[in-house]
Amino acid sequence: MSAMTGTTSAARTGNAKTAEDRVRQFLAVCTVRDLDDSAVLPVADLYGMYIIWCEQNSTDPLSIQLFSKVLRDEGIEAGLQRREKVVKGIMVTGQIPIQYILETDKAPGPNSVLGTLPA
Repeated sequence: MSAMTGTTSAARTGNAKTAEDRVRQFLAVCTVRDLDDSAVLPVADLYGMYIIWCEQNSTDPLSIQLFSKVLRDEGIEAGLQRREKVVKGIMVTGQIPIQYILETDKAPGPNSVLGTLPA
């Protein structure tokens, strides 16, 4: 048991597992997977939408590194396209992408479908 936090190693491991399960829940609820490779999504956009989902569900998001690890564990491999890290074969659905567009001040990247939406 940690004297400073009062948590055991098992509790920390359980908390990490729960956080990873929440990423899996986000993927299950908010994405369509197994699309062809023409469906390209920047990892930064996917992570930003995950953060919004976490806020809506009153949960703390994982770091981008741990989020990316869960993606790999789920068979979602990131690659480079036009010098940007992207995932292929996945699309975010529902209200999350709309809220992400409204809340972000980040300019769409070269692979972002957000830059192709009508004004």
